[in-house]
Amino acid sequence: MNVFFDLECANCNTHIAKICEFGYVLADDNLNIIKAGNYLIDPRATFNVYGFKKGGITLAYEPRVYRNSPPLKYYHPYISEMLTNPENRVFGYSTEYDAGYINSDFKRSNLPPINFRFIDVMKLFRDYLGRKEKLALDVIYSECENAGPLVHHEAKNDALMTLECFRLFLEKSGMTFYEAVNKCPLAYGELFEGRVVKDGTIFAYTKGNRMTSTNAEYLRQYIAATPADNPIKAVEGKTFCFDREYYKTHFAEVLYSSGLIASAGGKVTNILTKADYIIVPDKKKKVQKSKRQRILTLEDFASIFGISPRAIGETRIDVDELISRIPEYTEWYEKYMKHIKK
Repeated sequence: MNVFFDLECANCNTHIAKICEFGYVLADDNLNIIKAGNYLIDPRATFNVYGFKKGGITLAYEPRVYRNSPPLKYYHPYISEMLTNPENRVFGYSTEYDAGYINSDFKRSNLPPINFRFIDVMKLFRDYLGRKEKLALDVIYSECENAGPLVHHEAKNDALMTLECFRLFLEKSGMTFYEAVNKCPLAYGELFEGRVVKDGTIFAYTKGNRMTSTNAEYLRQYIAATPADNPIKAVEGKTFCFDREYYKTHFAEVLYSSGLIASAGGKVTNILTKADYIIVPDKKKKVQKSKRQRILTLEDFASIFGISPRAIGETRIDVDELISRIPEYTEWYEKYMKHIKK
């Protein structure tokens, strides 16, 4: 069975969802619809009317209709069975957000958490058709041959739209149903033990090797968690900084190298003037420095640690494994690795 689902929320204040609709469509592998439904839910929370208006969102029903509906606890068994049944494939659109909403509202409502795997139809268009813009569900749906007058932001309708968008993907990609569900790993995600796994990474760091704010936070946590248990005299008490351009475009390499520095008793900064050593990719790179500062090429840097410069390369670095060494993630990572090996 294939489950296409969508949610609507009364609000997501403080990053905690208050679900007011759960819509679903059950379909066979030929995408024939077997059943469709919409659970209206009392969110037991206020509705973010101003935020909806600002975002151009109109819910299908008045707040009083939701407030006169059963609470999430009533639907928990049905939602859980639908999403966790191992015989079901689960599809959504921008599904990582919905998975996070389910996780946070189940926790808020003191309900047993669930784990489930999903296929994100939006990412099929993004990663396998190369579509980089105009990825909103209603925009993609408007291109579908069977597009009808479905009202956006009614959960069942959005689930129906997601099914039709998946059908459109099959047409545009030339893939069969089974090729799409078996040969598009970047479209898969998973809610596991309270964390959403997505984009082909375990810890959802930003791919592309750019030092985004998310990646910079992982770097900060990783440095702080790395014990100075491999002291090297040339490194102890010294402060290292990466060339600014290299730092911004080589997250994996900076993460790995920063761990080496911290384990050897050194410090890492992103402020050039505070560094004793400035690490540059090669001798051609020119950097302004003071008389006390020393320039290290990656080759020079690698020699200090007795490793090959080739070891400092994005394709050779398992970023997820490095992040897993941060104490707050270690136990979860070990559980997840056992889970995916089953």
